[in-house]
This record gives sequence, structure tokens and C-alpha cells, in this order.
Amino acid sequence: DITEVLAREATDTKKLLARNDKAGKGKSPTPQLRRTGIAAEGADQLESTIADLTQQMLAAAGELKFELAGRLRDEVQDLKKELRAMERAGHA
Repeated sequence: DITEVLAREATDTKKLLARNDKAGKGKSPTPQLRRTGIAAEGADQLESTIADLTQQMLAAAGELKFELAGRLRDEVQDLKKELRAMERAGHA
């Protein structure tokens, strides 16, 4: 059901953002992969947008606005794909 899908999406988002928070703290095993400059701003802004949209998605589901929640879920999924692509490229 849609609420289970949205809950899984929220859990995945929390894990992704927590992993990125851990990666940015402490000493990096490869300092050249640390976020700097524009890459840091882009990844940080992307994470912030993902967190915000996830909260909006859960609120919409709580208000039984499932169509809106589904659209937000799709947007969150797309943004997470972009963030993961940035990670693979060494920009996040």
C-alpha cells in the first residue's frame, strides 16, 4: 500500500543522509574526495532539498493526499539518484 512505500522511501532517505553526514566528519581516508567549493554546495543543497521534500511527502500522506505524496516520492527518488551519482563521481 502507498503508506508502506512512502515509509520505505523515508527510511531510505534517512540512511542516505546519515551516511553522507558521517562521511563528511572526521578524517577522510582520501582527502581529495572531500566536498569542496561548488561540489560541496551542490551536494549539501541536494541533501537539504531531499530532507525537505521527504518531510512534505510524509505530511501529505498523513493528510491523505496520496497523489501529492506520490509525486513528491518520485521527485525525492530522482534527487537521490543524482546525489548517488555525485558520490560515485567523487563530488559528494
